[in-house]
Amino acid sequence: DLCVSLRMLFQEQYNIVTTTEPDIMMMMVKSFKPELVIVDALPTERMRLRFSQMRKEDPHVRIMIFYASFFDNPRLHEFIRQSVDAAFSKPIDLAEVTKRINDFALSAQ
Repeated sequence: DLCVSLRMLFQEQYNIVTTTEPDIMMMMVKSFKPELVIVDALPTERMRLRFSQMRKEDPHVRIMIFYASFFDNPRLHEFIRQSVDAAFSKPIDLAEVTKRINDFALSAQ
């Protein structure tokens, strides 16, 4: 499972909080003011709106999304890519994701 792998990989370096509920995610973003939000979800219009709301709440938050490679709506795909800092279709390259997360951490310092 991707979430478990990322948690194990980064738990010593970062404070990690997880949820499977999008509404809880939005409340957590408001409460915790994270530097990075990682989302594993289908890139829907509703998710794009959530990303826009996160940006309104905190313009500095970094957003990364993982999504299934079978997703086939090019227009929405482009909207999602414009709404996030990094997007990865599955299967993902964990080394590439790790590099991107570390790059985000370095740029935040």
